[in-house]
Parts: sequence; structure tokens; C-alpha cells
Amino acid sequence: MWWNRIIANVCRKTGMNFRAVYDESGFDGDLEHFVRKHDVQFLSHGNADITHITGLPTHRGVHIIRDPRDIAVSAYFSHLHSHSVKEWSALEEYREKLRGMSKEEGLAAEIENRRAEFTQIGNWDYRQQNMLEIKFEEMTTSNYDLIIRVFEHYQLLDTSRYRTRHRIKELSFDVVDGISGSLGRKLTRKLRPATVSGAELLGMAWRFRFQSLAGGRKEGDEDVKSHFRKGAPGDWINHFTADHKALFKRLYPELVVKLGYEVADDW
Repeated sequence: MWWNRIIANVCRKTGMNFRAVYDESGFDGDLEHFVRKHDVQFLSHGNADITHITGLPTHRGVHIIRDPRDIAVSAYFSHLHSHSVKEWSALEEYREKLRGMSKEEGLAAEIENRRAEFTQIGNWDYRQQNMLEIKFEEMTTSNYDLIIRVFEHYQLLDTSRYRTRHRIKELSFDVVDGISGSLGRKLTRKLRPATVSGAELLGMAWRFRFQSLAGGRKEGDEDVKSHFRKGAPGDWINHFTADHKALFKRLYPELVVKLGYEVADDW
């Protein structure tokens, strides 16, 4: 969610057409057709499946992975409390089931229900030359350095000296967008530069930091009913029981080893 907010703002400032999809239902199973049909210039694909990505036109991408154990814990609390049901009506029924379970039972259910997602993570091609691989955990420890590195990879970073006139020009576009409606935005979209400055990117990283999105809480300060629950990696260790560990290893053997989160499957 943090990353999508930054991307959406970058696309607004550069005039690129941005779309976000989360599974194949969002593009009817044909991602290449979806991209061409909607003239998508910047795509955010949650729960990315390599079988859909390989059919895309030539592109530069960033692939973000997260410790699957943390994914299971995050999914449990999100599905139990905070995830919106507006675009996922089936969640209401599932949420009621979770409410009828103990935390241990509910977390076990989430571990089992992540089969498709964890299979996609395991099957991903981590050697694509056009793809920058990033761990979610990097975002929580060095997000300012990370955002510069990522947008250099995207070739969207303006490396020239940032001057006052650049800031004035940016503000003028924002003012026009704010007061002129869709017609004005269409005009400024054509006039906006194709890159963003490091100063703008770092400003976005600050504006959308966890503390801001979580209403003032810092990373590690938990609110189980917030979609920005905790913001700290490695939280699985606070919730996995011995049974959860055994279940995870049985269903997804060596997965966390392959991803570099453990050196052996004896955690």
C-alpha cells in the first residue's frame, strides 16, 4: 500500500497511466491484453504470477517479496479485522468463520489458504535481468535509499541539480490540477516531465511513511484493527506455535530457505 501510493503520485507527476491489479480476476486472466487495452504505462501487480508476467511487452520491473510467514500473520489479522469487503464480498463470510475460531485455528487456516500465493512466490523467476528483486524488509529499514535505487532502475529519476524553478513548476502543475478538473489534468499530463527528482521522491517517502499512514504510531506499535497493523518484519515469531511451524514446513518445504529467510528448514 505504501509503494502504490508513491507510484500513483509519481505517475500523476509524470503523466503516466497507472493501474493496479491484485489477482487474475482484475484482468480476466490475460494481463497482456489488459495492459494493451487500457494503455497501461505503469502496472502494479499484487500477488504476481510469473505465468502472466512473461507475456507482457518489454518492461522494467521491481518484484517485492516478503517473508511468507509474515504474510500469513498479516493476512490473518487483515482478514479478521481491517481488509475492505467492498471489492471482495466473499470476505464477509470468511471473516465470520475466523471470528468463530481461536487465533491458533485462524492462523492455521490462513497458512493453508496461502497455497496459491506461496506457490507463485516459489515458482517466480528470480533471475530476470529486467527485474529488480527487493525484500519487503528493506522497505522498513532503508526506504529512503531504496526509493532512489528503485526509480533509478525504472529510469524515472531526474539526476540533474534540483533548483527552485523546478519546485515552482511542480507547484504550478499541482495548482492547475486542483482547480481545473479533468480537462486541466489532461493538459498538464502532456506537459509534465517524464522523470521525478530525488527531492520529490524522498518527500513522498516521508509523506507516506508508516507513522503517517498509521495515524501517528511508529513501526512496531501494534493496532490489530488497523490495516497498517504493525509495520515490523519478523512478527511471525510472536504468533507461530510449534504446530504452525510444522504445518508451514509440511505445506511449503524449503520455501523460506529458497527466499533467503533461513539457511535450513529447521527453524
